[in-house]
Amino acid sequence: MAGMHRSKVSRRLVLGGAAAAVTVAAGASPAAADTYPADPYQGKRPHLIEAEQIIGYLGLPESPAANNVYKDAGEANVVTWGTPGQPLTWRNQSQCASFQTAVLRHTYPEWADDTFFLTNFGTTSPTARTYQNTFATRAVPHFTPVTTVTGLQPGDLIAIDYVNGQTTNTGHIVMVRELKGVYVAPSSTLNFDGETQYAVEIADCTSDPHGEFGIGNYPAFPDSRIAADGTQREGIGYGHIMLYASTATGAFTRYRWSVNSSSSKTYTVAQRPISAMRVG
Repeated sequence: MAGMHRSKVSRRLVLGGAAAAVTVAAGASPAAADTYPADPYQGKRPHLIEAEQIIGYLGLPESPAANNVYKDAGEANVVTWGTPGQPLTWRNQSQCASFQTAVLRHTYPEWADDTFFLTNFGTTSPTARTYQNTFATRAVPHFTPVTTVTGLQPGDLIAIDYVNGQTTNTGHIVMVRELKGVYVAPSSTLNFDGETQYAVEIADCTSDPHGEFGIGNYPAFPDSRIAADGTQREGIGYGHIMLYASTATGAFTRYRWSVNSSSSKTYTVAQRPISAMRVG
């Protein structure tokens, strides 16, 4: 994309300095110091970079809570990548699926446009259910199926259909940030024979952050929308979900919303189908 090099340099400040700082030694020419790694974001896909950038800005103390909300039905989707260095110009008013769609549109305007979504999903703004059902039943250009939990990589999308008959709150869709590894729950009711549980850090938009502050192993798998005093906010941010896989095949078997979700809030893929896709 045009201007990619300049925007990457600014993003290092927001995303925590992914590229190493350059020090100018005494007597060195300025040109000698103006060198950067060929790809300071090795291993990160462009859409994950864009998602992290807007989440980073909207998580800053100077960004008002009103700039990052979970939209109500009927409200417009508004996801704005603002001006670098100006937190007040960044905004999110979306739901889980419309946020992920906005990220794709912003990152890949050459293909992720109205025509693409209408052709492949039947709508310009797919719901989580539409994403999951489409991924499960047909090939979609620019998307490759991920069939095992251990096969997940940063930037992959995971779509869940709640099979609830509703036209709103149809499911959930998240972007993988990191597969944290195997997790064995302290409660035996949350571990299942023949299945392996994994903690997965995700980026998403929700009105219900992932976890209950201070309960169980929450400190190891937190949500950025839950403050240190336990107060919660909505909108885009980072959280953790727990995914289960068949120990024999690696295929998805069930999920939990958070590390301290109960067994009654743990759903099999028969109850709530799951599809994962790699964008590229």
